Amino acid sequence: MQIKSKLAVTLLAFWLPLTVVAASQDKPNIVLVMTDDQGAGDIGFNQNPIIETPNLDQLAQQSTRLTNFHVDPTCSPTRAALLTGKHSLKAGVWHTILGRYMLGPEHQTLAEALKQAGYSTAIFGKWHLGDNYPYRPQDQGFDQAVIHGGGGVGQTPDYWGNTQFDDVYYRNGEPEFFSGYATKVWFDEAIKYISQKRQQPHFAYIALNAPHGPYRAPEPYIKRYQDKGLHYDDAAFYGMISYIDEQVARLRQTIKNNGQEDNTIFIYMTDNGSSMRALRGQKLTTRAEKMQQQYPNWVPNNGRRGFKGEVYEGGHRVPFLIFYPNGQLAGGEIDALTAHYDVLPTLLDMVGGPSPAADVDGRSLKTLLQKGQDEKLQGRSVIVTNQRVYHPDIKRPTVVMRDQWRYIAFNNKKALYDIQSDPKQQVNLLESNDANIKAIAGELNYEQQNWFAQLAKLGFKDRYIHVGNSAEDPVRLNAMDWMEVPDKQPVPWFIGHQPNVPEYDYVHWLGKEDKFSALPWYINIEQAGEYKIRAYYHDKPAATPVNTRYCVIKLADKVYSSPIYGRASYCEVKINAKAGKQKVTAWFTNDLATQKEEKAAFYLYLDYQGK
Repeated sequence: MQIKSKLAVTLLAFWLPLTVVAASQDKPNIVLVMTDDQGAGDIGFNQNPIIETPNLDQLAQQSTRLTNFHVDPTCSPTRAALLTGKHSLKAGVWHTILGRYMLGPEHQTLAEALKQAGYSTAIFGKWHLGDNYPYRPQDQGFDQAVIHGGGGVGQTPDYWGNTQFDDVYYRNGEPEFFSGYATKVWFDEAIKYISQKRQQPHFAYIALNAPHGPYRAPEPYIKRYQDKGLHYDDAAFYGMISYIDEQVARLRQTIKNNGQEDNTIFIYMTDNGSSMRALRGQKLTTRAEKMQQQYPNWVPNNGRRGFKGEVYEGGHRVPFLIFYPNGQLAGGEIDALTAHYDVLPTLLDMVGGPSPAADVDGRSLKTLLQKGQDEKLQGRSVIVTNQRVYHPDIKRPTVVMRDQWRYIAFNNKKALYDIQSDPKQQVNLLESNDANIKAIAGELNYEQQNWFAQLAKLGFKDRYIHVGNSAEDPVRLNAMDWMEVPDKQPVPWFIGHQPNVPEYDYVHWLGKEDKFSALPWYINIEQAGEYKIRAYYHDKPAATPVNTRYCVIKLADKVYSSPIYGRASYCEVKINAKAGKQKVTAWFTNDLATQKEEKAAFYLYLDYQGK
């Protein structure tokens, strides 16, 4: 693929389908900013005097704040629930790798619904719901998509060599070079977009990769926190957030300058709890104690137990700010139990869009946001789970939330917490013999069991990457999407390109390729015919010599091989393939007789040649 110059690319206009409702200048614009791995305590207005977020603090004062708002404990599930209005498991997304993060096209997304209402739609930053057709944002209702690959800059699906500085990202699937820091790129593109679309209602989804690890920010933003005595990694994490804070101010000023502030629904939220844990050297608890002495008013993690990936409050209770002057919102703090899958029905209700699908789990919060209360939401339950496994399992960590109760189940362990009297979740009430407590736990346990049984009845789908469709040809497969990964084999999800800075040695596979065995990709060949298949040890832009004599490609039940010449970075075979769902695996060897695997092919390109 040829990399396009940023200056050479122009934004493409699009024609609305005939079925689209006529656009109205009265419809509010929607700008939704979602950060990655920023917990409730990683922001100034939530009892954190260390971090500098003056613009977000100001936004919080001006906004209506949902203070009991919940998401999934990890990113892809949250994004799926946000965009579909369905629980992540119902949306078919329960992991961030292994193909379990791909959002199926059978679900209507918020972008698709808004397009029906006459909106222009765009995403900037992190998608992480599928890197191939039909799972990409441009396949799921977004007119414009400027994104990185995978779940973070520099992950295996991303462009080879990306480090968050002067990188190649994808504009509607085509690689393009962007200068500068990744966070600024996303905001620059969003600002350009909303300025160009000021005469049409628009939805700008600014889904940031920051402050997800590896923690990287422009050096001055890190140094300001090092000067406060923070460990380098903590300083970089906070520096990423302070950079976001300044970009949010730029974005809001642009909206105001465009005369759109009153008629824009502006949302700021995060995708899961904080990832700021112990990294290296001193443990985070030790570092926190040191900072506590210097900042006695600091409440670490906003006083919540748990971090990203956990079903304690710190893993899934996140900030949610909504500012919409024309919306007559109540303002201040609202403590009603709310969740990510409420966003779709709420926004569609607020803009007069189409009714959401009948099987959504979310509820419109319009009345709650305008009046500060809604009797219809009283007594509701919200369920959050962490299903980071190949197949969902009811034994995985799950929390059922109702009123002040938090019922947590994990394997055979059970706990019940009252977060009104015990916000830090230190007292497991099930250790008492109180009959009323036992009854409440019994009700919530039944609800969890019934919930999972209903989802299991619907089924949990394997996702197949489509090959032979003109929407994406050639198709590039990457090892993060290997299937059938054994429990003891790691998944090559982060390559590990690193700038020359003293950061934590973030988990990576570059230089550790021998730890991985080649595993199958699941593909759905739409057209039978001839395919040119190229296998790469590293991705195509790396041009890394394979340094073996042959490659072997197994498609369905047939095995094909080809020599590798000299210092070539790939091998090529041509295959007459049948249509349908099948598996493809590729590896390199020096022994063609036994076809013994010596190196895995981490990338595979499939190019349809015709009948």
